[in-house]
Amino acid sequence: MYLFPHAAPETQSSELAAHEGPGRVVGATTVLFHEGDSADTLYEVVTGVFRATKVFEDGRRQVVAFAYPGDIIGFGHGEAYRFDCDALTPAKVQVTARGDIGLAIRSRPELGERLLAMAAGEIASMHDLSVLLCRKSAMERIAGFLLSLAGRTGRLGNDLRVSLPMCRADIADHLGLTIETVSRNLTKLKLRGMIDLPSRGNFVIRDLQRLQKLAESETVVH
Repeated sequence: MYLFPHAAPETQSSELAAHEGPGRVVGATTVLFHEGDSADTLYEVVTGVFRATKVFEDGRRQVVAFAYPGDIIGFGHGEAYRFDCDALTPAKVQVTARGDIGLAIRSRPELGERLLAMAAGEIASMHDLSVLLCRKSAMERIAGFLLSLAGRTGRLGNDLRVSLPMCRADIADHLGLTIETVSRNLTKLKLRGMIDLPSRGNFVIRDLQRLQKLAESETVVH
């Protein structure tokens, strides 16, 4: 529910990069597109992490999603992109012009399957997000978010170190929280022994079972 649906784990990125060829290398903070630009291109993430954001007229920002290796950015937008997208880390993408999608699918049938899976996954993701925002406490939201990032490694377990490439403000704007609430609840999870925070760009799962139980709960945790 927190990421683009049906994406490949990070552990598959080397295989994906080999399959896709050289692609286009971009630096951190590189903008792929802005909201309102012509949606004439699909971007398949080979390596790195991207952020999709929407800024409202009153200045509020919503982080729509984070894209990881295996995700496809720019699909299903219609004639114009519906949000901004930029790179959080150095990255590589495979670029396909919208007019060449049919040809790309004929040469790579798995691409068509992934696009269909994404379309179906977006429906489930919207349902999960509505539950998240309406029923989950701040700590439950953060626990689920951390587990979703851990899932991108292709494995789950105690003492698993996971990259946290987004800042606290990104997490807050994604989960509908304040920066202070995100920081406070990350500290609570650490004090309760569920995670560790060795550096700002990483976290470590210390008690996977309790973290999963918290993320799946629908009761407010004080």
